Amino acid sequence: IVLILCFIGFSNVNAQEKIGLQAAIDTALKNNRAVKNEQLKSEYQQKLIKTSANIPQATLSSEFGQINSIYSDTRFGLSQSFSFPTVYSNQKKLLNEEWKASVLSISLKEADIKRTVTQIYYSILILKEKEKLLIQADSIYTGFLSKAELRFKTGESNILERATAKTQRGGIFLQLKSLQEEIEIAKLQFQLVLNTGIKTEPKTIELQINLYNSTDKPILAEHPLLKFSDQQKLIASANSKLEKSRFLPELNLGYFNSSIQGTGANDIYYPSSKRFGAAYFGIGIPVFTSSQKAKVNASALSEKIAENNYQTQLSALETHYQSARSQYETYLGALTYYEQTSMPEANIIRQTADKQFINGEINYLEW
Repeated sequence: IVLILCFIGFSNVNAQEKIGLQAAIDTALKNNRAVKNEQLKSEYQQKLIKTSANIPQATLSSEFGQINSIYSDTRFGLSQSFSFPTVYSNQKKLLNEEWKASVLSISLKEADIKRTVTQIYYSILILKEKEKLLIQADSIYTGFLSKAELRFKTGESNILERATAKTQRGGIFLQLKSLQEEIEIAKLQFQLVLNTGIKTEPKTIELQINLYNSTDKPILAEHPLLKFSDQQKLIASANSKLEKSRFLPELNLGYFNSSIQGTGANDIYYPSSKRFGAAYFGIGIPVFTSSQKAKVNASALSEKIAENNYQTQLSALETHYQSARSQYETYLGALTYYEQTSMPEANIIRQTADKQFINGEINYLEW
């Protein structure tokens, strides 16, 4: 009973949970720290939108002394400068475009995670299928090694046949051990990508994938990498509009309050307790514009760079997609040939050879 309980406990510890592809992708997206960082960056960019109206600090001034006459007067002022409203509007548009880029960056990272999980998932399944073939081959060679041993003892064969059988079976065994180590490494990679404490391995599913038949351009247009590259064009365009709007004049508003002791223009004497106020409005005219013109020219170049990057990315994706599609069609043709022609013939060859060997018509080396 103690041994049974220990075995059950050991089995539970080493048991691996079977998981489907979509569940594996969902787990990886939920636990991946890189995706979480991109989400935090997106929140950061979203909060920056509220900083678009970055109005400078108001200026509070005070004066004391002989401002208007021999008498000492006091003067207090409050002034505020503003950029033209168009500048703030363009700043908000730029920050909005940068926030959209951060959102697309999340999609880009998620797509990369999906691709990685899918590749490792199917790699493990393919290795498992290879393991089945090697186990089957090991079983065949083990059986024939027993027959070779028996034939050698009865004098029906020589030592060369027995040594060859041992060598063949040993080679298969070594291949199997190497493959099993490769499977364990792939499982560790799978565990790392999922970032979960639960040991998991892929469920056995149909390995053959039917390619989605559609035109190429709609597929590429939805690619997150291309969307992100296109968003960079919008950011460059918004930045150009912002730099151009900085040529607009600045606005200045102010209010001053002061005392004017002495006799005024209306022949009335005013003490220091009497206050006089005035408001003013000013426009800042850009005179030295060479620096801003350079920024506008630089932003125009950044638009061209973004456009070139987009076209380069589009060409690269089209090339990669056509290459992948061509490989798929090549493998599909090979698969069709093996399933319909090669595998049935191979089964006939093996079954015939087995019968001839068992009946003594051929020896082991001929088999």
